[in-house]
Amino acid sequence: MRVVPGLVVLGVFALQIQGTVATFAPSVFIPDLVFLVVVGTAIAVGGAAGLLVAALLGYSMDVLTGALLGQHALLLTLAYAATRIANLRLNLLRPAPRAVLVAVLSMVYGLAHVGVGGLFGLAPLHAGLHLLGDLLIQAVLNAICAPAAVVVVQKLADLLLGDDEPTRRSLRVEPRGRVI
Repeated sequence: MRVVPGLVVLGVFALQIQGTVATFAPSVFIPDLVFLVVVGTAIAVGGAAGLLVAALLGYSMDVLTGALLGQHALLLTLAYAATRIANLRLNLLRPAPRAVLVAVLSMVYGLAHVGVGGLFGLAPLHAGLHLLGDLLIQAVLNAICAPAAVVVVQKLADLLLGDDEPTRRSLRVEPRGRVI
């Protein structure tokens, strides 16, 4: 279970980088790094550990950004679940399907974020062309960065899990009888 703290630290570090860069550049031109860590976790780790990482990163975003408590936690957990379901049904081993999935999920995530904010009176519910344009830019940036983010999460998870995790041990297959 060492993978959970490691990926949470990676996600919080990504949130700090994203916030720092946002002071110098418009936030629409910055990929959502925490979202990408959650998607990478869903593809690379999965299971209860990945779900815990998604929930903890969402709650960390809520606390650190001053958002409605539970808003990011809910949306990132749903993004994790959608990625896990897509990973079961689709071949996400190649970069192109990952990028397409992340682009679609980014658009849905952005619209859901606005919807939840509007539901609680934090943001207007009307979605104009300006908002859709910003979401499209964000989705394209996330899609471009998705393959690299998944590789980083996969490498970190492999480093943290090692051979200690029973699901990561290689299966030894020995022949029965006489070997020719």
